[in-house]
Amino acid sequence: MALPNKKNIQGDIWPRLSKKHEVFVFFRITNPKLFKTHLAGLVPALTTARDAERFRTGIYKKKKDGTFTGLVHFSAVNIAFSAKGLAKLGAETFTDDVFNNGMWEDLTYPLAGDDKTKHNGLDDQHDWYHQFTPRGGYLDGVFTITGESEKTLTDTVKMVKKTFGVELEADPNDKNPPKSPVMDYPSIQLIFQQQGHVLDDDREHFGWVDGISQPIVIGLDSDAKVEEAKKGLKPIRAGTILVGGEGDESNHPAWAKEGSFMVFRTYEQRTPEFVAWCARNTKRLGREGLTAQATGELRKFSSRIVGRWPDGAPLELHPDADPAPMLTPDPIKNKELLFAQWTTEGKDPEAEYKKLEEENHTDAFTYNPEDQTKCPYAAHIRKCGPRDDFPNYEKHLMLRRGIPYGPLTLNNEKGGGVSQHDRGLLFVSYQSSITNGFRFVQKVWANEEDKPVDFTNKLGNVAPQGIDAIIGQVPPEYRAEDDVTKYEHPAPVANFPDVEKPVPTPNKHFIPIERWVIPRGGEYFFAPSISGIQETLCK
Repeated sequence: MALPNKKNIQGDIWPRLSKKHEVFVFFRITNPKLFKTHLAGLVPALTTARDAERFRTGIYKKKKDGTFTGLVHFSAVNIAFSAKGLAKLGAETFTDDVFNNGMWEDLTYPLAGDDKTKHNGLDDQHDWYHQFTPRGGYLDGVFTITGESEKTLTDTVKMVKKTFGVELEADPNDKNPPKSPVMDYPSIQLIFQQQGHVLDDDREHFGWVDGISQPIVIGLDSDAKVEEAKKGLKPIRAGTILVGGEGDESNHPAWAKEGSFMVFRTYEQRTPEFVAWCARNTKRLGREGLTAQATGELRKFSSRIVGRWPDGAPLELHPDADPAPMLTPDPIKNKELLFAQWTTEGKDPEAEYKKLEEENHTDAFTYNPEDQTKCPYAAHIRKCGPRDDFPNYEKHLMLRRGIPYGPLTLNNEKGGGVSQHDRGLLFVSYQSSITNGFRFVQKVWANEEDKPVDFTNKLGNVAPQGIDAIIGQVPPEYRAEDDVTKYEHPAPVANFPDVEKPVPTPNKHFIPIERWVIPRGGEYFFAPSISGIQETLCK
């Protein structure tokens, strides 16, 4: 089979759009015929995989050569459509009920009196932002726009609006005025937008470096990366991500080839509540306060929940101690102190940090299904990426492209234990099958207490390992009425070793978990190829 055409694939699918800031602009098509004309005008501005790859390669080369200084100006645009949006454009439909019915039907839980066949998930309907609900009308599509600054985002959004005739204003200095009256009125209605920004060291709001375990795609990534990936997370065939690619067994329309299904989902993160729960489950902290040893145990306990140390080192390779030197618990301040220390020692801080990153960000490991003395069976990255725990796990992998939103959690807010600001993750993933990718990971691996594999017999036959403590779900009626982060008694439990003791075999230490990640809604989209847009959606 021919290799994927990088000039034909939208760049956020692979290798991903470069970003410091990102905005998702959701729209509804109001004039399909005019929209097709406007869409054709946007095509030259769409960022392809080849565009994104060349830009990233150039940045990496400058960094390697030591010629990279400051921010480089860039902007990128991609587009994706919901099933309803594709239907308005007359595209041949997918034989995929999950995509066709949308995220609301697939992931929300029924209220009293609801048709239960129209609600097949565990999201509380009350938690969803109204723009994602049928009450707010349906979304037809989304523009994904990235840049190095908020100003660039604003300018690029203006360009997109102009292309689709939205909020046009007469400009006597415009050197490229509309060439046809057809451009003078809109073909879309903008519904709302959500904006995120990259945090220092690519961390998410709980404080962990994010996006380390990304699958390597055969035919897109280099042969060297494919060989390296065989040491850990297995490389995947292109058809796992791209419709019609090698290994894709779906029966989708020919026009959809080299497109990918895009899952967009807003997750609110209650960071102070997560920190407070971790602290309550660190016994030494309660006895001694913020001593060095107690703080170290807090760090170890919270890292077991995730499956990696905050700087990224996997517990499977570093079960007892974080390889990153910790001069202070604050990761950003710690980096500053390390740079100062290396400078004092006459070392090159950038080179030292790069060596440390390479050790921390390695993906060259897998799990032994017979053992959780290193990384707990219930750890987030083991539940959602079980590697050799689960045969043929690679068919369920996806490319994740999310970005945090909202302000950093400062120490005074953490200390209060209650969130004072809205923050979280604008989650994006790409896959050739939502059922095999995102949906399987969320509904089966994360939400079921005995998945990906039932390890009850390894846990003293007490119970299975539990739901994913970070994103796992139970029905909404289990929630406490007066606190969105709590469950009614008895709360769901998960198996995590007591940090004060060596990890026993079997480990019977189960602890009640709370709810620190709240789904606020989203939608299933399809990101077509450039040829699919030009030859089908624009016709």
